[in-house]
Amino acid sequence: MLFKKKKLLDRIVPAKSRTEDTRPFFIPQINKLEDKETKKQKFVSPIFGKSVKDEVSDFNDRKHYGDIDKKYDAFRKHKKLSKDEAKKRYGDSYYDFVSVTNKDVSNIHTGNLTADDLLKRKIEVPEDTAEPLSKDLKVKEVPLNEFFEKATDYEQEQQKPSTPEDDVLRDIVNHGEEDSLDIDRFSPIDEEEEEDVLFQENTVSIHKANQEEEVQFDDDFEYVEKTVKKVSILPTDIKEKIKKQIINGFDDYCLPPISILKKSKPKTGVEASWVKENIDVINQTLLSFDIDGEVTNYTKGPTVTRYEISLGAGVPTKKITSISDNIQMSLSALSLRIEAPIPGKNTVGIEVPNKIRESVFFGDVVDNVVFLQSEDPLLLAIGLDIDANPVYTSIEAMPHGLVAGSTQSGKSVCIASLIASILYKNKPDEVKLLLIDPKKVDLQQFSDIPHLVTPIIDESKMAVEALKWMVTEMERRYDVLKKFKSVNVKDYYKRRFDDPEFEKMPRIVVIVEEASDLLISGGNEIEDNILKLTQKSRAVGIHLLLATQRPSADILKGSIKANIPTRFAFKVPSSTDSSVVLDTTGAEKLLGKGDMLLSENGLIRRLQGAYLSPEEIEELTEFIKNQAYPQYMFTHETLTEHSKSTEESQELDELFGEIARYVVSEDRCSLNKITQQFGIGFNRATQIVGSLELHGIVSVNAGTKPREVLIGYERLEEILQNVGRA
Repeated sequence: MLFKKKKLLDRIVPAKSRTEDTRPFFIPQINKLEDKETKKQKFVSPIFGKSVKDEVSDFNDRKHYGDIDKKYDAFRKHKKLSKDEAKKRYGDSYYDFVSVTNKDVSNIHTGNLTADDLLKRKIEVPEDTAEPLSKDLKVKEVPLNEFFEKATDYEQEQQKPSTPEDDVLRDIVNHGEEDSLDIDRFSPIDEEEEEDVLFQENTVSIHKANQEEEVQFDDDFEYVEKTVKKVSILPTDIKEKIKKQIINGFDDYCLPPISILKKSKPKTGVEASWVKENIDVINQTLLSFDIDGEVTNYTKGPTVTRYEISLGAGVPTKKITSISDNIQMSLSALSLRIEAPIPGKNTVGIEVPNKIRESVFFGDVVDNVVFLQSEDPLLLAIGLDIDANPVYTSIEAMPHGLVAGSTQSGKSVCIASLIASILYKNKPDEVKLLLIDPKKVDLQQFSDIPHLVTPIIDESKMAVEALKWMVTEMERRYDVLKKFKSVNVKDYYKRRFDDPEFEKMPRIVVIVEEASDLLISGGNEIEDNILKLTQKSRAVGIHLLLATQRPSADILKGSIKANIPTRFAFKVPSSTDSSVVLDTTGAEKLLGKGDMLLSENGLIRRLQGAYLSPEEIEELTEFIKNQAYPQYMFTHETLTEHSKSTEESQELDELFGEIARYVVSEDRCSLNKITQQFGIGFNRATQIVGSLELHGIVSVNAGTKPREVLIGYERLEEILQNVGRA
């Protein structure tokens, strides 16, 4: 029968009183239910007594439904044994219910089996039982009271506290047994889940006992050894390694090897035939326009070839630039860039794309004496120039950089190569990285590396708080330099390293992927923090790298660009965007896929950026993470708490309550209507609407559309009473 349990009283007889109870065991007789009238009647439950009223259902219709083990487990109070173990100890898999079995149901209904018969039940023990109840008898009469007494003794034995050595021995001998499972679970447990639970318990007890070398086992010890090898690193082990890491100061840390990186195939050195053809075409074009000049030299790079033209006396360079489209048409080139004149030379350069483009790998640039033996910790490997020479630049000399380019131009790969350059030169306690990735995909491969200041930030609000923290850290560092009378971090390390109060001051590089979205969502607050960092942070070893694919003048304002002299310009859609990034045209003529212009101190040179594959990044980060663990300066939870405390401490505008009631009554929040209705300025209205958003009254900014109102009058009055603006 199925029972609906409404209320369960504690009717379990204690173990002591149960052993002394001599009352006869009684099974209530349940008659078969034949007619509908009887089915409607309520009766006393044979299991729970009068405390439960059961709905009657037809037993024959339901007897094949459900898991039999689950049905029995629901009524077990004591620790569950495996079927084999229960059969060994008590002669029956379901020893708790040995008095009434499925075979006896029909006999009970017909009256052929009574309570006296149950008391005289005989327990048959199989011949192959490992622990027989009697050596001489295979069949033994066991009264019901004696049966419960033995069960009670076994339960008390199981409840005794055990030593770690006993735990180890029991876990090894009984691995795979069900008696180590949780007894309070009512759902069926499959075999794979049992093995997982046992695996965890065994490994933890073995680890705590620490008896692997002292205790000697036979064949089962092999199992323990395999189990220990399968265990992942425990959190306690990680903590110990972090403590050791802090004490030793990364003395055992090894920089990544060059063998991780890919390299291009060696060049043949054979001159391409199309180079001579291009020289003839350029000379013929100059002759057709009556320009006194010819190609005197050329330089073949991985992506483009630069042809140098020597002009005759009195020929202006503007004549060459004026016929650039004609030269491009004669060469059938995809794009063409003219450098008139080439800096440091008396020739005009015409850069033409190669017919066969060569790949430049990050390993080609890094595996160089200039990079490997440099003492500059912030030296970056960029790529190869037109002369096929490696190009390096230092963040310390920048001191801040701007990376701009359209989609698929190579901007994200460049950012990855800049980060990899820092990882190849520095230990985690020498340079720290603050990575802000609003797109949530570009920088995630560098997560969990020990060089991070905090876990990678991918939310705008958290990015605002992170930049605030960076400004605070900058001011604190200035106080330290002032105390030691040092000009900058380099001077501080050089002259104050032996001072007993010396404080390690690792350089921090802030990398913001897609800064335009951050500037739009964060507004003036983000812009102010970036402006402060770019103006003052160089001396204290904090540097900023901004990346964007929307280099428009309304986003990258002149105040920000004025403090970022180094620009990495990839292919952009128009000459206007090129002027925003480089303050000159030329980036619109690039080929994409790593073809870039690097502007440093007013000098612009063209180069092919190095390619770093995702597989190489993964191998590099795994090599680093296997040696050290992150020691964050602050966490996301810290930023969130600081943000909440800052919001609570801000004073609300005196018109906050009136404007809140107004937007709720209008069921929409429009800045223009608020300014007209209350006669306030746009900036003040923006601040009030921002406060409404913080208190959950209106939705977030949806562009040009009015914000939605999220609450009603009752909830509004509660909020206004809490903030004291009722």
